[in-house]
Amino acid sequence: MSPQVGRIARLLRLDPSDIRGLEGIPDADLRAFHDQISKTLFADAQQRFARIAGLSRTIPGPLAGVLAERFLPPVMAARTAEMLEPAKARDLIGRVSIPYLAEIALALDPVRSRPVVQQLPAEPIGQVAKELFGRKEYATMAEFVGTVTVEALFAALHAASPHDLLAVVPLLEWNDNLDTVIAELPAAQVTQIATSLDAGELADLALALDPSRMGPIVAAVPVETVAGIAAALFERGEYAGMARFVGVVTPDMLKGALAVASAADLLAVVPLLEWTPAIDAVVDDLPDGVLDDLFAEVASGADWEAAKVAFERLSSTAQERLFARFDRLSAANQKRIRAAAVGGELGAAAADLMATAPA
Repeated sequence: MSPQVGRIARLLRLDPSDIRGLEGIPDADLRAFHDQISKTLFADAQQRFARIAGLSRTIPGPLAGVLAERFLPPVMAARTAEMLEPAKARDLIGRVSIPYLAEIALALDPVRSRPVVQQLPAEPIGQVAKELFGRKEYATMAEFVGTVTVEALFAALHAASPHDLLAVVPLLEWNDNLDTVIAELPAAQVTQIATSLDAGELADLALALDPSRMGPIVAAVPVETVAGIAAALFERGEYAGMARFVGVVTPDMLKGALAVASAADLLAVVPLLEWTPAIDAVVDDLPDGVLDDLFAEVASGADWEAAKVAFERLSSTAQERLFARFDRLSAANQKRIRAAAVGGELGAAAADLMATAPA
C-alpha cells in the first residue's frame, strides 16, 4: 500500500485497510487527492482555525501547550499551526510532546506550513524526525525536504539510521540543501552507512542516488564489499546504473566489480562506460580466462554491433590480447568471428587483427 494512502486515511480518520480503489494510482496523484480532501474538509473552518491561532497569542505558553495537546486533535492542530505567528510556533513547539508534534507533522501541508516551519529551531525538528523514522513515515518526511531549513535537514538526517536513509532517499526530490547535507554528513555516520548496509542494500542506495552525491559514502565502502554490490547490480541488469559510478570509484573498486562480471555483463556494460586511463588499466589486466569467455560470448551471441562498440573501447593492448586467444575458440566460433571481422562487422581494428590470426 502506498504511504500516501496512509496520509489520506489519517486525514479521514479511517484505517488504511478501509480505503479501497486507490491501488496503482501514482503517488503524485494521491498527494494531490490528499490536498483536495484537506481543502474540502477544512475550507469552511479556516476562520475558526484563525481564531484559535489568534487566541494562542493571549494565552501563556505553558497553558497553551497543555490545552492544545489535550483538546486539539492533531489534524486540527496542523491547520491551526499553519496560521500561527512564527514566534508563537517557536514557543509552542517546546510546550508539547514529541509524539504529538509528530502527529501534527503527519497532518501538515508542506507548502502552507512553510513560513512557520522555516522559523522552527532545528533541535525539536530532529527529535520529531527521530519519532517519524521510528514509525517508518518516510513518505511524509520526504515531502518536507523543500520546506525545512538546511539546519533542520542536518538534524533530521542525523537522526536517521542507515536503513532509514535507504528507505527515504528514493522518495526525495533533490535540492541544494540536500546536496549540502549529504556532502557534509559526519564521518562516523558515513562509515555506519557504508558498513551497516549489506551489498544488496548498498546497491539499492546506489541506484537511488546520483554518483556525484555518493562520493563520501562510496569512499567509505570496503573494497571487498564492492564485488557484492556489483554482483547484485549485474544480476539485475543495471548496467547503466553501474556505468555512472566509474568516475567516483577507485581502480581497486573497479577491478573488484569487473571481477564478478560475466562475459555477457562485460559486453553490456563496456559500451556504456565513460572511458578513462584507469579503466584501460583495469581492462588490460583482465585474466586470460575472462578474455576467452568474452570471445566465446561474442561469437555465440552474434550481436556484432554491441561487440563492435565494446571492442573499439578496448585499448590496443587489450584488443591484441583478445585476438591472440583466437585459436582457443571452437572451430564453429572461429568461423563466426572470422566472418564478422572480415566483413567489417567488428570494426577496422578487428579486421586488421583478424588478418594476423591463425588460419
